[in-house]
Amino acid sequence: MLARIGYEIQIMGEPKVIKKKRAILILTAVMLWGVAAPLNAQARVESGVEPPDFQRIGQTGWQFLRLPTVARNAAMANVKSGLADNTAAAIFTNPAKLVDIENLDATFTQMNYVAGISYITGAVAKDLGNLGVFGFQFASLNTGDMYRTENQYSAALDITERSDDLGTFTAGDLLVGLSYARSVTDRLAIGGNLSYIRENLDETEVSNWTVDFGIFFRTGFRSLTLSMLARNFGPDTEFTGFDDIYGLPQTVRMPLDFRLGVSFDFLEGTTGPYELRGYLEGAHPNDGPERVNAAMEYTFLGLFSLRGGYGFNYDEQGLTLGGGLNFNMSGVIGRIDYAFLDYGRLSSVHLFTIGFGLSE
Repeated sequence: MLARIGYEIQIMGEPKVIKKKRAILILTAVMLWGVAAPLNAQARVESGVEPPDFQRIGQTGWQFLRLPTVARNAAMANVKSGLADNTAAAIFTNPAKLVDIENLDATFTQMNYVAGISYITGAVAKDLGNLGVFGFQFASLNTGDMYRTENQYSAALDITERSDDLGTFTAGDLLVGLSYARSVTDRLAIGGNLSYIRENLDETEVSNWTVDFGIFFRTGFRSLTLSMLARNFGPDTEFTGFDDIYGLPQTVRMPLDFRLGVSFDFLEGTTGPYELRGYLEGAHPNDGPERVNAAMEYTFLGLFSLRGGYGFNYDEQGLTLGGGLNFNMSGVIGRIDYAFLDYGRLSSVHLFTIGFGLSE
């Protein structure tokens, strides 16, 4: 009993720095355990019986909200929550990071996706001092023209045959939204997005609104950061006109996405004009299995970056690579980023992002 009391007195008497580091390590371990636990739980239950192969796949709409939107984070396995960023691109990753914008920043991205799909995104953000940081974002996806066909029953052959081409139709998505971020303390920042989204498929259309929330926390333990992100909150909707054309309503659910992430500079404290930052993120979507994204980013002189990552537990997506170049001309800070994404049997995808910021 005396030994236990003595141990407790010793713990209570630890320096504040040791207590702080202990709390940070415990919090980090809890976050990582929270990511890994669902993955292990799906593999096998305690009884030794394999769980049913059911992953909720295909039960949500608005899938364009899951596409990569910025070349930098796309090159790092699409890491979003823990990404260290001080540009308007943070709107598409973790809006809490908008607090690091010095004045005004803008970014634009072009991606040629699989099957000839074109996807364009852009964002602008402005620091208004004590009022916080405000931003605007847009995204546009276009599938191009697709051939219309119809399956018809052949009584002579007693089979269903595909008709000849009956013209063309198209489909697409649109997003416009506002963002806000604010520093709660010198280490904690919060931010969010409120967006209007619309999707059209031939003669049918559906619109909705969506909300994103982000938290970014600098632990104070060297360069370690912790982040949490919740994306794509919104009500279920129905396609306008779908019931009239096809005789039944079509409900569209939002693709909710929860993420926890950590980042750390492995070269912190060393002498040299370079940085090697690692990222680890766990993602829990509501329409598929839990996933883990891991990435590294090497930056030299703050001018040139090499990036790479890998996404675990995806059907096709895996390796991601890319790089970036920063430059400064008369107070205008420019960026050019590139990303290569390997989608396996769906071929590869390329992203290009350009951006600029005005220093104070």
